[in-house]
Formats: sequence, C-alpha cells, structure tokens
Amino acid sequence: MNDRSISEIGHWQLEQKSFIDPVDLYIENLFPGKDYQVLLMVFEIIDNKGELQCQYRGIDIEKVRKDSSSYRKYAYRKGSARGGDVTFTTKLGNPPDKKLNNIKEAQFKKLTHGKHLEAQLFKLVEAEFLLNEQRIAWQIADYFNNATQEERTTTGISLRIHREKELYLYDFETVRTTILNSGSEKKYEHNGTISRTADVICSVTGEKADEVYGFAAPFKYSTPDKPGFISGFFNKEKFWRNYPVSSKEALALEYGEKYIRQHLTGYFYGYEFLFVPHTVLQNDREKLETIVELLKSAFADARIKKESSEERADSEEHVQKIIAQQNNFFYVDMLFFSEDKMSKAISIKMMLEEVLPSRFNELFSRVPNAVNRIPLFRNAIIKGKEQQNLKFSFGIIKEFFDDKFLEVVQNIFLGRPISKDFMFEKIMNVIRKNYNEAHTREKTTKSTRRSILEAIMLINYLQELKIIQNNINYNFMNTMDTVKDEQKTNRFNLDEFNRFVTNNRSFLDSDIKIGIFAVGILVRFVFDVQYRNLSSTPFESKLRGYNLNSEHLMQIYLEALDKIQKHLKNNVYPELREIINNYFTIKKQDMVSMSNNELSFYFVAGLEMGSRFKREKSEENTESE
Repeated sequence: MNDRSISEIGHWQLEQKSFIDPVDLYIENLFPGKDYQVLLMVFEIIDNKGELQCQYRGIDIEKVRKDSSSYRKYAYRKGSARGGDVTFTTKLGNPPDKKLNNIKEAQFKKLTHGKHLEAQLFKLVEAEFLLNEQRIAWQIADYFNNATQEERTTTGISLRIHREKELYLYDFETVRTTILNSGSEKKYEHNGTISRTADVICSVTGEKADEVYGFAAPFKYSTPDKPGFISGFFNKEKFWRNYPVSSKEALALEYGEKYIRQHLTGYFYGYEFLFVPHTVLQNDREKLETIVELLKSAFADARIKKESSEERADSEEHVQKIIAQQNNFFYVDMLFFSEDKMSKAISIKMMLEEVLPSRFNELFSRVPNAVNRIPLFRNAIIKGKEQQNLKFSFGIIKEFFDDKFLEVVQNIFLGRPISKDFMFEKIMNVIRKNYNEAHTREKTTKSTRRSILEAIMLINYLQELKIIQNNINYNFMNTMDTVKDEQKTNRFNLDEFNRFVTNNRSFLDSDIKIGIFAVGILVRFVFDVQYRNLSSTPFESKLRGYNLNSEHLMQIYLEALDKIQKHLKNNVYPELREIINNYFTIKKQDMVSMSNNELSFYFVAGLEMGSRFKREKSEENTESE
C-alpha cells in the first residue's frame, strides 16, 4: 500500500481546512455520508441566590444532515473499544444503557477532575445525571424500541447544557483540549505504553524527523494488542521500529485515511474494498487531485445505483469501468479487507498494487465487449417479457468461484493461469447444486441452461485473457456436407449444428468435445420423445445427477440410441448418429485427457442446447431470467 499517496491526500485535505480551528481537524462525524439524529440529554444550570444548581430537563432530538458541518458541535471522536469514545458523544448501541454506563464510569471522570470552573460545572451535571440515571436509561431505551432499524444504526447520544444560552460539548475548553490531546496521543500511546523516539527516518517521507510515533499507521494491518506482530522483541515501546511516522505526517495520514474510508471505499460483489490512487509521476499534486475527485464521484454514483432496483447490477463494476476510461497517468492500489470492529485492525483479504487504467480497460471493457458479441449470447435470456442479450460481468465469476472469488480475481488482474480442472470442477459444482435443488422443489434456482450459457461465457472470457488455453489450431472439418439433401429433411438440423460449432470454436475446440456435446443432444431428443409419449422423462435417472465419467457416457449413448429407436422405429437422426460415430465413438480414447467434470460439462451443454438443433420452430431457445 502506497502510504505516501495516503499522506498526499491528507495534506491536500488539510490545506483545504487551513482556516479552521486545529481541534476541528480531530473532530469526527458520527455517521459520515448519512442523515442521522442525536439524542441530547438536556441539563439546565440555574443560579439560585448565588448557588449554582443543575436540573435534568429530558431528552431532545436533533437532526444532522449529511452535507452539514453542524456535527462539530457534538465534539465526537472515536476512542478505543476498551475505554470508550473520547468525549460524551457516542453512538447509540444495543442494549442502550451500556453506553450510559460508559459515560458514568469513564467520561465524567475526564471532565470533573481539577479545580477549574468547567470541572465544577460538570460535577453538577454528573450529580444530576446520577440522580436521573434510571429515567434517562428508560427514555433512551424507549426511543430505541420504537425506532426503525435504520434509525437504530444512525443515532448518537450527547448532551446539551443550558446556562443563559445553549452550550454543546464543543463550547467547553476542557472538551476541546481532551480532543486535541487524544488526537496526538493515540499516535504514540497505547494502553499506557509510549512508543516514540527522535532523529530517525520517517517511513512516509524517507527523511529524518525530529520526532516519530509508533502507532500512527493509517490502516492498522496489525494491532499492538497482538504481540506476534510487534518487532523489537515484543516490546511495545519499540513499536515505532515497525512503522516510524513523523509527527507532521501522522495527521496527514489520519486525514488521508479518513478521506479514503469516506469517499473511496465500496463493495465489489459482497467484498469490501478501497482504492488508494497515486500518480505515475511523483509529487504531481494536480493530477492526484483530479483522479481523487473522479474516484470520489464514481463511488458516490455507485452507491446511488446500488439503491436503485433498475441499476443495482451496474453498481458493482461502476468504479472499475470509470477507471477503464482513463489514460495511464495514475495507478491504483486495490485493497480487499475486513475490519475487526473492536481493535480496528484490518485483515487484508487480497491486495492489488499499481494497477493501471489500461488493465481495467482490458478486464472490464475490451474483453467483455468481445465476449458479448458472440452470437450465442444474443437474445439468450428473457427479462420481463423481452428477449435480451446475456452480458458478461464479474458476477459470473462470483457465481462459479464463490469461495475462491478473490483468489481468482487476483489471478485475472495479474494474468496468472487458472487450472482447467479447477475451473470445470467449480462450474459443475454449481450446475449439480442447482440441478439437485430444482429436483427437490424446495426453492427456485437458476436453470441449468442459464448456468451453461454463463459457463461458456466465462470460458470465453478467460480464454480471451489467456488465463486458460484453448486449442487455437483446431479446425472443425464439416464431414457431413456429403449427406444427401433428402436426408437433411429430418428433424435434426445439421446446418444449424455446423453453424453452432463453427461460431463456438473457442468452446468446442476438439473432436471429442464436439462428440460429447452431440451425445447430449441425442439424450435431449430422447427426453422429448419420452415426454411426448409418457408426460415424463424417466431416462433422466440414468444421468447420475450429472456426475459422469467416460464409461457412463458410453453407456448413456448406447441406451439413448436404443430408447429412441424403440420409440420411433425408423432410421432416426442419421446425421446426428454419424456425427457421434465420427467425433465420439471413434475418438473415445481422447476422453482420457479430460477430467470427469469437463466430460460432464460438455454432455450437459449438449443436453441443454439440444432443442436448438431441431428443425421445427421451438420456444426453448431463450431462458427467463
């Protein structure tokens, strides 16, 4: 991860905020990018004949707009999981009274020690809080129980004091000082241990710094609570050796991280990721600002699309496609991660570094467009009542490689080969799962035909990227051209078969694959004959749930041929039988080079597409989505 770029983003943000009070640099928004509400415990300070008294007035609710800066008055800054947030202001949790206990045990103590006037004031508030603790807890619990699910997760708790005028936490010098101290202390202090030193090289700038901190990493890939990650003989005081950051860069990294988390973070088919952009030419601030603003807008648009039922599917790859349109004046680091909610340490699931826009163009534009143009995918599905083209997306990769999705995505970005056996294993696992679920009738699943089309699309995509190899030198010889015209009048459409094989050479790239595919077509014809006569397809029980090997395929062919001859009692489908003889029976020894999953896939592909090779008009050539 290029932390120099994170620092540059941070410096840019700090320059834009140079006019504000330093404490504002450390105050955080409770729920950035969202509209939310804050429950305010309201206390009134009364001067009774020279003696100050405090009275609890109840709970008030204030709305905070996502584009407003009014959040500053609540003086929120996230603290540690153990010690709570830095000030009174915190996020509503479940159970609600847990937060109140933390306020009572920790937050008041920060503000009531000392002899200054504000400490005396907060002691009055503390005493009144303790007197009304149960009432306050009941009121907050009542709000929680009657709130919507969204409100429960976007509500904060704070306090407001009335003393001639309304005073929020930000109005108290003690609170602002606490926030300022916290902002710098957390970069070198952890649970009482100090990790800082002087006159060493800052890992961000590469220059010697007067003072460096040990806990200032922008994204905490480890945590000082886990000694296995600590250098310096597990001495937390020496943690600065892992990642020395100067005091100047520490704040820039914090703001760079904050900007990235708020604006350059999203989800890619269920996996949380973030982008860190950096320019090809170092220190090119103008170009960095340009690409950061572009990405910010792209992520914002993706979030809007995700909320729309019509555009939700386009949201997953929206940011990547925006990058694909750019010139190669920048790189992006793409980090997939999960975060420990307690320690805030992130676990890196997969990281891609220095990916150029041209690679995004290859993966998300050029190759998908080439695959989408294949005739097989035109008008291949029905959405609503309209025929539509099937289009490639990384959702197809997720469909077949669910548990290995990020691993496969990494291989695709880096151009590393993927084992064919592994690919067909994953494809057939999905097809068998959907097939079994469909036959248990417990739930509606994606049809086998749709899965086959998507699998062929996946194969074409990976072949185009040279992630898997196909037999590019294979030349399909149409040996059936000599069949007499009168023989071409039966129900098997030989011309359509020849066109199909010719148009899908990347998929049907060997004689034996064509032969196995043809056996699947024959079995489809058996199904049609049986259903016409019996209103059922008992032959389906012989397919072993699509878990086949070479012996099974040969037995299935012989039994299918026997069944169809008994039903039709004629020399049926001579061209199809000739194809099977030339490409399957004679070539059966070639099956030894194929895995059982690959054999099964080509058979099922023929079975599901068999209807398109009948001469009569069929309505089975498209699949509902």
